[in-house]
Amino acid sequence: MKKRLFIVFGIVLLVAYLFANAAAAEAQRAVKVKEKQIILKGLSIGMDINEARKICVNLIGKNWTVSQVEDSNALMSHDREFFKKNKMRMFGKQGFLMKNKDGNLTGYGFIIDDDGNGKVTEIFLSGELTDYIFLTNDVHADYFVEEFKKNFGLPNLPWIFRGWQYSSPLGYELTIMTDKSIDLKRNKPNIPRRPKIKFD
Repeated sequence: MKKRLFIVFGIVLLVAYLFANAAAAEAQRAVKVKEKQIILKGLSIGMDINEARKICVNLIGKNWTVSQVEDSNALMSHDREFFKKNKMRMFGKQGFLMKNKDGNLTGYGFIIDDDGNGKVTEIFLSGELTDYIFLTNDVHADYFVEEFKKNFGLPNLPWIFRGWQYSSPLGYELTIMTDKSIDLKRNKPNIPRRPKIKFD
């Protein structure tokens, strides 16, 4: 009797597990359909980096400067004082930097091509640059995040320390901090686990 009860209980658990997995997969498919590609004033992951620079030059006007698209190390060496002052560095093969005329920590942004193939893999806008572009000086970060989420059909934007973060099934990660800085980057592809090699 106990054995039969155990088998029935096991079958019920298995059916519940399979049903939950099917529901999760369906929800994931629904997210992919509902969620829109994030395009910030014409800027998006995967676009041509030179085209992104042209958009930024037109977007941010005379109060900000936009560097040329350069190798990241060369870009940092031209602007050594800015990077040292702001305790930051650029990653990736190439990119360009946007900064306000004061060159301070709150007023900058950068766009990166991580692979060197001319396609944007990361867009970072500081809080000051976000406010300048989206005219959100008087908007609280909570409200900004809610509107961002609604606009792009994001299912959730969970809280992390000092901000919100979302990893999309569409292949990107979005982070918005409490100062409204935005970091949108392509997820790195998972490297398949390599088999163990026995040499003995």
